[in-house]
Amino acid sequence: MADMVEVPPPTMELSESLRLFDNPVRDRYELWSGDELIGVEGYEVTDHGDVILLHTVVMEKFGKQGFARALVSGVLDDLRSRNRHVIPVCTYVRSFIARFPQYQDVVNAARA
Repeated sequence: MADMVEVPPPTMELSESLRLFDNPVRDRYELWSGDELIGVEGYEVTDHGDVILLHTVVMEKFGKQGFARALVSGVLDDLRSRNRHVIPVCTYVRSFIARFPQYQDVVNAARA
């Protein structure tokens, strides 16, 4: 595995902890705090079972606070635990993986 670079937590304090859900009906991961949606990571699953990460969206009031990092790291950790590989189409995910090389093993290099 590549060198480990610590992913900083969000800078905004929330009253309830963050929860990440895979919502396959809507083809997205959702990051929640209580009943408030923080952000989403849209995806498609290929015929080979790879997950194409299409876009990262964080609600405006949570922008520039580190929640996109929390969302993407959670998604990549979840997919790694499921032995799935990603094809990062989203430019944010691409830059995240470049910044945090410990996630390189999750990327399907043949299809990225």
